[in-house]
Amino acid sequence: MLARQAWPRAGPVEVLITLTCTIFMLDSVNGAFCTPTSGTCWPDRVTLNSWVSTLSGATSVWLWDKTPEKFLSASITTNALKTNFPGIIVAPVSEKDLRSALQFALRYKIRVVTRCSGHDYNGRSNGRGVMMIRTEKLNFVEYNPDDETVMFMSGATHEDVYSALAGVDRVFVGALSKSVCPAGCLAGGCHGLFSRQYGLGIESVLEIRFMIYNGTTITTTRNSYSDLFHAYLGAGQNSFGVAVSFKAQTYPAPRQILRLEVSLYLYNPKLSGATFPNLFSDYIFNVRWFNAMPDELSGMLVVDNDVVYIRFFYTGEDYVGAFNALQPLLNSPYRRSVDPIVNYTSILDVVRHLQPDASELFSRSFLANAFLPPQPAMLNNLSRVIGETLPPMLLWLTFGAAVRGGSVGSVPAGMRGAMYAVLFRDTWFDPSEDELRMEYVSTTYLPDLYSYGNSSYNNEYTTWGNLYNVLGDWKKRFFFDYSSLLRAKQKYDPCNYFTVKYGVASDLPSATC
Repeated sequence: MLARQAWPRAGPVEVLITLTCTIFMLDSVNGAFCTPTSGTCWPDRVTLNSWVSTLSGATSVWLWDKTPEKFLSASITTNALKTNFPGIIVAPVSEKDLRSALQFALRYKIRVVTRCSGHDYNGRSNGRGVMMIRTEKLNFVEYNPDDETVMFMSGATHEDVYSALAGVDRVFVGALSKSVCPAGCLAGGCHGLFSRQYGLGIESVLEIRFMIYNGTTITTTRNSYSDLFHAYLGAGQNSFGVAVSFKAQTYPAPRQILRLEVSLYLYNPKLSGATFPNLFSDYIFNVRWFNAMPDELSGMLVVDNDVVYIRFFYTGEDYVGAFNALQPLLNSPYRRSVDPIVNYTSILDVVRHLQPDASELFSRSFLANAFLPPQPAMLNNLSRVIGETLPPMLLWLTFGAAVRGGSVGSVPAGMRGAMYAVLFRDTWFDPSEDELRMEYVSTTYLPDLYSYGNSSYNNEYTTWGNLYNVLGDWKKRFFFDYSSLLRAKQKYDPCNYFTVKYGVASDLPSATC
């Protein structure tokens, strides 16, 4: 039920054909060239080809004029409107080839952007004329039974990590999307089904192996190179170097995971015509109700006009207690339907059924998130806004409990004490609607959303966001203690080779030495 509602489906993407005509504005194909963006100068083709010939045959290299279809597909995955196309895409099969790529970029002053799945849409996994390093071939995962930790490389997906742990009855605190890579998720904090029990994903990370701009490898922990360790975990979106691999603590896997899907009326049927109070003010955003829920209960929520769909997950063993805790909601006037309980054998089983095997490209989209604190007056106000504007909204019920006691990383302060992460999304397909849509979200519910606390991301596919969605406070909104992050950035990437929109030092010149 929820899967049909949660993510808008895109139709055929006709724009792909025209995009091939606007990939680059180069001075020539074979000569050296620079794009207007700083840090994007390239040597001539002979020099480039000579370097490519030194790489392993298993390392993939895609160029816009040599392998246009693969290049285009790799450039626009999850975003059909990207206009910032890289100059070259490299998928190294080894750390040796990764080091060679970084040293080549340093030698010729080429800005570098790394990418695994590329789910962070807003220019933080791409860039005009950059060297894009795709980590998909660096995907090794290994469980260590001696200390019950898991090591995974930056190209491994959540499905890869969960698969490696399924056979040993352990879990890792990660996200619910099987195609998202933990490396990128951890760069923003990372939350999932087990966050209310064990904290954000970053809380379980013990070690990160980094390769910085000049190819030097550094092993970071909470005690060694700790400034870089904490900077990446929450503020690492293509800002400090390449995270090569991670070591994280694992936890006992639940014997089973239960899913309960319900649909509820947004408005109370007994209050004819009233938009407030509503389901959110009475239950979802009610602090007393939230605190009464067991820590093993999490899930996601979607608003579709005046109907709210909730998918609850329970990872504990007190099934009767959990069901009883939900009874006030399930027996309320808001109840519309309750589906039979579904049983999953593991978190791997959950993610494999939660996300379709193939995800279509979205055409145009805006999405923004905020972390909602347990402040009744503020939550009541947001409940009223939701009832009046019916924004397209996705809500994650994964905060509270262990999350609040966290101390690792550089996530926004609001993420620590949040009840929920709320995400507003608007998706459309007609380019003529771009300004109208951005103007709408920026003048209705978005001002209220931003007033509630910190965010971890803000993404849009259109350029109108620069006019209607100006984030002058992005350093405070997206990060904790930006001055410390900038010091770490200048220490480990002094020439600013790794820089992307809203990343640390993104307002400073790039590739400066």
